[in-house]
Amino acid sequence: MSSDTPATQAPVPPDQPAGPIISASCGQVLITGSGFLPNRSITIRITSIGEDIVDYLTYISDANGGLSAALPETAIIETGHIAVTDHRLDPRGDGGLLWSNSVTVTHTVW
Repeated sequence: MSSDTPATQAPVPPDQPAGPIISASCGQVLITGSGFLPNRSITIRITSIGEDIVDYLTYISDANGGLSAALPETAIIETGHIAVTDHRLDPRGDGGLLWSNSVTVTHTVW
């Protein structure tokens, strides 16, 4: 295992900022964000409201730790909460991971 794999990274110190920040635009849902580890696998979690469905999509952050991810048109059926992680450890985070803020996206007519 290399030293930069998620399992060997140190947890986020308590005084570190909350984590990466994302935003979304509707139409074709575009997730943009910053504050991720550069050139890393990024997991986008989409929780569908009222349907008990959680989907995960994988993208790669750019060399500056930015993210620009166009989601498939079928990713949001009604309304969904979206959060993103670059797999940094955070004992206070959901599943022990550091997650971005959560954004709510509502399906629009394509």
